[in-house]
Amino acid sequence: MSKEIIERQIEFRKNELLHYAPTSFFRNTIEKSFEYFVKNDILLKMNEGKVYSVDVEGHTYNFFYEFLEWDSDFFKMPTLKLTYILFNETNYDNLLKAILAFKKDIVKDNYIFIEIPSEDIFVIQALNENMFRLVETRMTYYLELNKFENNRYAVREAQESDIINLKRVSSEMVNPFDRFHADVCLDPVIADSFLGVFAEESVKGFADYVMVPNEEGVPADSFLTAKYYKNWWDHIDTKVSKMVLSAVSSKTNQGWYVKLISEMAYHLREQGAEFALMHPASTNKAVIHSYEKLGCKLGKVSHILTYKQR
Repeated sequence: MSKEIIERQIEFRKNELLHYAPTSFFRNTIEKSFEYFVKNDILLKMNEGKVYSVDVEGHTYNFFYEFLEWDSDFFKMPTLKLTYILFNETNYDNLLKAILAFKKDIVKDNYIFIEIPSEDIFVIQALNENMFRLVETRMTYYLELNKFENNRYAVREAQESDIINLKRVSSEMVNPFDRFHADVCLDPVIADSFLGVFAEESVKGFADYVMVPNEEGVPADSFLTAKYYKNWWDHIDTKVSKMVLSAVSSKTNQGWYVKLISEMAYHLREQGAEFALMHPASTNKAVIHSYEKLGCKLGKVSHILTYKQR
């Protein structure tokens, strides 16, 4: 597959591909986000051979995907991630045929998922008709840190001695609507343990910072992780970081979710970030309400679709 063909398909699909960038809603820098997060990623995957091409009625359809080794081992199921589908015609029947060929030749009896922006509705419909299931609708909220003001709370960085406790909290405080628990293809017991392992690995270095309460008489039964993503900042002209995973015991740490979000906002601002991103499920109304009370705004909406032959 030539670079020229891929670049023409990128241009044809640009109005939809813009929204695949995690910071697409910052309109002043949307072109830089598109170049850095989307176009460069597509060309890199092409060079690495992570693309499946199929001809349908004289038109080429390109599927960019990757095999996820860690996920495959953990869930005991070969797992693929579909990132983009490129083409240069708007023919629904041909797209259906292309997806069917991709499933037959690449996916086979493996598990595959895609996070796709709601704006790419043409592709979403074709994936749905090819038995890709909706398992989560995910929202991106953002907080402008330089304008943020709130009460301060006693917190600290989590230590390895906190891991056992944080794993327990992660596994107990389950959101039945998150991707891992909502997907009928995934074992709910393994999904519970996945969140605990994610918390453990975050403390061990996967996250840039893990925050827990440090108030007298309050156990560390809640946490919030963050990644700074400073390597993004110069490329997209936006200093943005993410709040990633959280869990709060409803028994011993009630009210601490808002406190941790608030304190993490101050922490990220101290690191130089101008914006913080959060990714709640659309079903998590309590969390969304908390974000909006703190001044967060909605940036984008995406859907997680999965497929496994049954």
